[in-house]
Amino acid sequence: MGTFLGWSITRPSNFAKFAVLAVASVALIIADARHRHVAIAVDGAMARIAYPLQVLAAWPATTVEGVWHDMRTNTRLRHENDRLTRDNRLLQAAVTRLGALSAEVQRLRKILKAPPLPGYRETLAGILGVSSGPFTRELTLDEGRPQHVYVGQPVIDAHGIVGQIIKVGPDTSRVMLVTDPNSGVPVVSQRNGLRAIVFGTGSLRRLKVPYLPMTADIRAGDILVSSGLGGVFPAGYPVAKVERVISDPNEAFLTVTARPLAQLNHHTDVVLLWPLSRTARTHHG
Repeated sequence: MGTFLGWSITRPSNFAKFAVLAVASVALIIADARHRHVAIAVDGAMARIAYPLQVLAAWPATTVEGVWHDMRTNTRLRHENDRLTRDNRLLQAAVTRLGALSAEVQRLRKILKAPPLPGYRETLAGILGVSSGPFTRELTLDEGRPQHVYVGQPVIDAHGIVGQIIKVGPDTSRVMLVTDPNSGVPVVSQRNGLRAIVFGTGSLRRLKVPYLPMTADIRAGDILVSSGLGGVFPAGYPVAKVERVISDPNEAFLTVTARPLAQLNHHTDVVLLWPLSRTARTHHG
């Protein structure tokens, strides 16, 4: 019991409260059943009004998450691009190396398929180094005294005479190239048998054929092969191709230049030759 503005007020009993709530619930159920479309329309309108507010409220979190995702994606793509660039460089190097190895295999096949020189034993020797100066052209080979390499031994490739051994050590040996100014190879012309001597000039691409008289029958394109004189080089093996012949009336001899036929700039291996008679003496000695 209480008072309000002088009036006495009695609080409702629990039963009265229950009755009122029950009647209200039934009324709401009936109203919802009869006017459901109105409720749905009201709900849709409220949702449309609330959607921009929901988007606005979620914008900071969505923006931060998007930026973080983009940063992680960019970092991953950058790392992937670096990896692919590195792999591409490695593949390019491998392809280059494969091309070089393929060319070397073809060159070795030419050497190995070349018919053996009668009266000689052959073996491949690897090139360890190349030395050149104003007056020298030399190779260092991985064959030495234990392999019975000897001074004056001929060295060839699949195309022509490379040079001769000038020094032998315990594990290596040195080759003087035919282009060395101190080198001289007795030759004959395949075309007509003209005899001459080919000397080095210091250039890997040029040899000279001096002391030929003005009446000598020699012309550009002639192939000069070893004559076998002197007993160093096998007879009949290619040495040079004549490139130029100059006849000057003021000179006593022709000026003849030639190009070496051995591939002096492309070596990783060369062929050492042993005369079989010397091999037999070495093995029995």
